Amino acid sequence: MLATGFRSCGASAMGVFDFREFLDNLDSGGKLFRVPVEVDTLDEMGAFIARADYEGIHTPILFEKPKGFDIPVLANTVGHTYRSMADAFGVPEDNALPGTAMKMMQVLKSGGVPPVYVDPKKAPCKEVILKGDDADLSMIPALRLNPQDGQGVPDFTEGRYFTSLCISKPTETAHNLSYHRFEITGKRKGSVWVFRGTGDALSMEKFWGAKIDDPSSSWDHDNAKPFPVAFVFGVTPEFILAGANSALPHESDDFAFIGGLRNTPVEMVKCETVDVDVPASAEIVVEGEMRPFNWATQGQFASFNGFYDVPRRRPTFDVTAITMRKKPIFQHVHIGRPLNECNSIAAFFRSVRTFVQIKEIMPNVVDVFVDPSAGCGFTVHIAIRKARIGEPKMAMMRAYTALAGFCKHVFVYDDDIDIRDPRERDWALAHRFIPDRDLMIIPNVMGMNIEPMAQGIVGSNSKLGVYDGYPEIPLNVRSFMGVDCTVPLNLKVMERVVPDPDIEARIDQLWKQVVG
Repeated sequence: MLATGFRSCGASAMGVFDFREFLDNLDSGGKLFRVPVEVDTLDEMGAFIARADYEGIHTPILFEKPKGFDIPVLANTVGHTYRSMADAFGVPEDNALPGTAMKMMQVLKSGGVPPVYVDPKKAPCKEVILKGDDADLSMIPALRLNPQDGQGVPDFTEGRYFTSLCISKPTETAHNLSYHRFEITGKRKGSVWVFRGTGDALSMEKFWGAKIDDPSSSWDHDNAKPFPVAFVFGVTPEFILAGANSALPHESDDFAFIGGLRNTPVEMVKCETVDVDVPASAEIVVEGEMRPFNWATQGQFASFNGFYDVPRRRPTFDVTAITMRKKPIFQHVHIGRPLNECNSIAAFFRSVRTFVQIKEIMPNVVDVFVDPSAGCGFTVHIAIRKARIGEPKMAMMRAYTALAGFCKHVFVYDDDIDIRDPRERDWALAHRFIPDRDLMIIPNVMGMNIEPMAQGIVGSNSKLGVYDGYPEIPLNVRSFMGVDCTVPLNLKVMERVVPDPDIEARIDQLWKQVVG
């Protein structure tokens, strides 16, 4: 069992952004859920985290004995509550959305607090430096989150993925934090899904001199350069959230933004083998590069929408070094069957973005809730103080454009409705919505490539909006709306992520041991 004082396990604290100090504060305040029994990182740990999410356990989870590994695992660093996200931005929980939007604008306008380099000899993340064959990914307790992860490819290994923070250096003065799912396919290699349109996708295309989908005939092998990145584990919530914040320009300094949140500079060191800077107090750093035009087929993966995404061609990643503390803790960001940490973080920032953009044209918007359990962007709920007929439709369209076509359903309510309470929403839908008056459907709008019902077989996405527009309606007259949420017969769609009965039975036993 781990000692209570986490700082005793590593080097001295590195200020307000020290991961060990963060854990100590959680533990001393009774806000760390310890799991002292052995849990398998293949399937069991992911199922345990999912069970905790659905049981309403809102604290980080420390797995002290991952089966077959000496490195503990921390999950749900941020989790899925507004409280932890508001704390990271230093704003009250009951003002999380507008408070975060205001704080972000203030820090971005000021430029934040620039990071500083520290002596690498004193950096906790440099206590152990492994290069060459010693830089072995198999020592890290990466999870297979769901039983079918990694399947669907001929060279399937175990389906273990990194889903945590990735850091790159797009320019000499920039630091970009982001997330990419990294499937481990060997001791020193893997494949990485770099999401289109992200800062790292733009940077990789700049290094390679070609877009990801350009034909091979256009590739310039002589002038293309490897794209260096570092996957970083064991950082405080400010870093986790910055990596998911698309409002930060990719050639700006995300470290400066993080420093601006606490008015304290981030202490950083240079990587050993690639031109990337990382937090000095990190637990584990995996250095490497994506070499031009090297591809692999990444296996299927339980994605944020609750379906297994299909195998796809992805850039390969070659590990060049691993650095870590002497007794590190691995940090896992959970994704898969909603509800989960990844969905909640993404939904929070999409709520902030939508709120800010609606506020620009409708100052009477009160609240926005992007539902994390509904694809973290497919469904948006908005509360307004309605002053003019037509405002609900305007809010719907603004939400659609704010999320660049990501959202599929938008519901607009009066400000007396708590849009985070499904019972309140159901009440408003039952008593304030008339289908032929309040339903807006726009066909053939832009959607996204992992929308299960828009795979190019049946048709394009439609956008649905619900509002409470006109006050006049004949007495005792109404319309009826039926919504068919079943899958059309003979339509092949992506496989849904569902709990495995055998694994759930094992989690039942573990749950009794840990929770009682």
